[in-house]
Amino acid sequence: MRKSETTTKESIRESVRSIRYMSLIICLVLVIGMIGILRDAVRADSSASKEQTSLVADEYSIQGVCYRTQVQDIGWQDYVGNGESAGTIGQSKRLEAIQIKLQGIPGSIEYRTHVQDAGWQEWAANDSVSGTVGMCKRLEAIEIRLTGEAEEAYDVFYRVHAQNVGWMGWAQNGAAAGTAGYSCRLEAIEIRLVPKGEAAPGSADGCFIERYASVIAVHYRTHVQDIGWQDYVENGEVAGTIGQARRLEGIQIKLQNAMGGIEYCTHIQDIGWTNYVSNDAMSGTSGQSKHLEAIKIRLTEPAAKVYDVYYRVHAQNFGWLGWTENGNPAGTTGYSYRLEAIEIRLVEKGAEAPGKTIRAFVE
Repeated sequence: MRKSETTTKESIRESVRSIRYMSLIICLVLVIGMIGILRDAVRADSSASKEQTSLVADEYSIQGVCYRTQVQDIGWQDYVGNGESAGTIGQSKRLEAIQIKLQGIPGSIEYRTHVQDAGWQEWAANDSVSGTVGMCKRLEAIEIRLTGEAEEAYDVFYRVHAQNVGWMGWAQNGAAAGTAGYSCRLEAIEIRLVPKGEAAPGSADGCFIERYASVIAVHYRTHVQDIGWQDYVENGEVAGTIGQARRLEGIQIKLQNAMGGIEYCTHIQDIGWTNYVSNDAMSGTSGQSKHLEAIKIRLTEPAAKVYDVYYRVHAQNFGWLGWTENGNPAGTTGYSYRLEAIEIRLVEKGAEAPGKTIRAFVE
């Protein structure tokens, strides 16, 4: 009996010891698991913290002007700065809003946008949002200006990439950039600070086009023998000279307040036909004493859909030749006759020519 009791007690003690061992093992497993979870959490938090710190460092490493845009189907992009492009090109995506700020420069920056169906908004400043978010409305134009110490030390230049136009001219110090009245979206923007009074980053021509604000015009000027560059004339006025036997040596042509561009090429003494140039670039020569003999002029879209461009020339031994249009040649080839004057006009698409179209080109 006593031996049986002793055996039973030993069995109970062994069971208790086994339970205690199992409990210790379970506790150890739980502790090790918790340590692993805590370690992973700390690592994740540290990684996130480092990533956030890196992003902040990248943003604040930009000194000067930095900016970002809200883009259709993308949302807010990262900040860029000092002339870098914000937005997209070639993706047909609208800009919907913008934030702009100065870093490392005392003073402030202000800006306002022209929004689809709303027009010009109130001025925003120093990283505030201008435009709309979540409303699917495009930006069409923007104005940017500096204030305070920044205004005294810098000029702010900016240009936009607009639907159907591409990169437009550089605007500055509060002037408008983009379009109004054409329902064209902005797709990208570049902004630069330039020390006060220094040259613009590029041409300012065609920085803003407003459909109902001004008369659409074609402007042009010629480089004339013994005279040099004359002043610009427009819309059918005579550029060059008549009755003075002076050759045309070069020409520049541009559109004002019109969407699209204008391209032109010239036939030059001893050279022949040159490649097309566009939008106020010079065609011809300067300082080589070579005369122009003929010219071709054409519009690019969307101007080409709305207007025809007509032109006629005054040629040596011929006088005024007939009007021609839209890329056809005007003048002479094979005679070595100089051009002496030119007239250029825009006419609504399909309307009558400004005059007789007989013998515009003699070859």
